[in-house]
Amino acid sequence: MNIDNIDLPAPFRVIGVGAGIEGVINKVNSFGLEEVSAEVVKHPYECIPNDGDLIAIIVFTDLEDTANRIANTFHDAGILTIGFSEDADPSCYDSIMLCESRSDYPEIIKTLLQPIVTYCLISYDFEDLKTTLRNSEYFTVKSTSGNKIKDAIEKLQNAFSELEFTCVDNLSLSLYFNPNRTLPLAMNEQASLSQLMSTLPETVNVRWSVNHDESLNGDEIRMSAILSGKEVWKINYGKETQNNTCQ
Repeated sequence: MNIDNIDLPAPFRVIGVGAGIEGVINKVNSFGLEEVSAEVVKHPYECIPNDGDLIAIIVFTDLEDTANRIANTFHDAGILTIGFSEDADPSCYDSIMLCESRSDYPEIIKTLLQPIVTYCLISYDFEDLKTTLRNSEYFTVKSTSGNKIKDAIEKLQNAFSELEFTCVDNLSLSLYFNPNRTLPLAMNEQASLSQLMSTLPETVNVRWSVNHDESLNGDEIRMSAILSGKEVWKINYGKETQNNTCQ
C-alpha cells in the first residue's frame, strides 16, 4: 500500500451547526487552506473527534445545545476547541470569539488558521496558536492594511491605543505580503514591528510571524492580531459588555 496516496483527515476542522451557517462554511472552503476542512452538521453523532484532530472551530447561530455538546466532545478529547457564537458555553471551549457580525466569521477563521497552514518566513505553527488560545476563555481579532509595513503597523497601533491592554494575556501578530510584489520586502522595514511590540505591556505574551499571501493586491501589506485572555471581553465594548452581552 502506498501511504502517500492515502487522504488523511484534515487536522484543522471548522464545524458549522444549525440553520443559516452554510454561507460561512462555503466561504471558509473557498479559501483553499491546506489541512483545513469545513462542514455543516445537524447532530452530535455526525461529528466526532479523529485521532489526528488538532483544532475544532464550532460556528453556530442556533441549536446551541447541539453545538455545545459537539464542542464539549472535542474539548474533552484535548483538542483545541474554539467557539464562534454569543451562545457558546465557556466550559465547552478553550476560547470564544467575541460577538461579531456573522459576515466577519470567515475572515476571522482565516486569520486564525492561515499562519499555521501557509509558508512563514518567521516560524509560527500550531503550538504557537495553541499557546495563544488554550484555556484563554475569550479572544478577539484586529486587522489593518497599507502599502507599506509602517502604514499597516501605524494603523494597528491606533487600534491598540483604543484598547485596555491590561485585559490581554496573549497576543499573536502576523504580517502578510505578496511574494510577487513589485518592491521586495526589506528586512529593515520589519523594525516597525519590533517597535510596536516594544510598546506593549511586559505582561502580554507576544508571538509573531511574517507570511506570504498571494491573494493580496500589489504591494499591499496586511497586519493581523489575535488578542486573548480571560478578561478580553472587556477591551472593546466598554460597560455594555461587562454584562457579557453583544449589541
